[in-house]
Amino acid sequence: MPGKQSRKMLADVEDAAEPTLLPAGVGGVRTIPVSQIALSPHNPRRRLASIEELAESVRDYGLLQPVVVRSVGDHYELIAGHRRLEAARLLGWAEIPAIERHENAAEAYLLTLIENLQRQDLSPKEEAVALEVLVRERSWSVREVASAIKRSPAHVSKRLRVFEDAMLAPVVLANKLSVSAAEELLTVDGKRRYDLLARAVEGKWERAQVRQAANAPRFAAKQAAPVRISVARRARELRALLADRRPADLTETDRRELRLLFMDLGMVARAKPSAQRVFPPLPVSSRR
Repeated sequence: MPGKQSRKMLADVEDAAEPTLLPAGVGGVRTIPVSQIALSPHNPRRRLASIEELAESVRDYGLLQPVVVRSVGDHYELIAGHRRLEAARLLGWAEIPAIERHENAAEAYLLTLIENLQRQDLSPKEEAVALEVLVRERSWSVREVASAIKRSPAHVSKRLRVFEDAMLAPVVLANKLSVSAAEELLTVDGKRRYDLLARAVEGKWERAQVRQAANAPRFAAKQAAPVRISVARRARELRALLADRRPADLTETDRRELRLLFMDLGMVARAKPSAQRVFPPLPVSSRR
């Protein structure tokens, strides 16, 4: 949805986010029975967090922003305000302040996607699906998406690169590494990215730890190249080191590093002499 049509949608999003600025009458705020509001079947959000806290706030201070709906047959379909609606239901409200917008199904779907992308608590999979629809299916530019969800173009670009990366996407979508931590690995290439990713997952690294590890080669590159030591020599040294070790002598860090080493050794042992690459990228998983 490029050009004039996408700019109109951005303006619609601003209207939905500031309902008190809409004129009275059609599109104005009015109360609607909660029982007549159904969730959009296209809503990317599959889980809701901290509804009890929001319900307490609504009970104490009231609903500060109406939900946004559209009329569909004999009921209403929610466009924006999923958490507010669930909080009202939790409080046992019979009615809720709402704004009715006259949108078709496609426009309502886009407004729902954008409203959810503005939130901080979407899961990686929910965020990936929403961005894919806007950029791939609707042909929005990165700048248009960034403007709509109140983020920088760099933020949107990095998220898209993570979700499209064959190595990073499966790990992030499986919730084994945060999106922000995965973004730190975008500048790391090949085998080193695989190695850092495996260590980050195994050690449950935070973003700062991943950034520190990813940036380390930039400083090391300025130093003289280390002397190359044969694999056979290193193997003999490791065998000698482990010969007098008991399991009780090993720390958790020792055990973690040894597990990673055994994984690497297994891949090396299975690799054919003619193989161009010993460490293959992680398998790609379905996003949906």
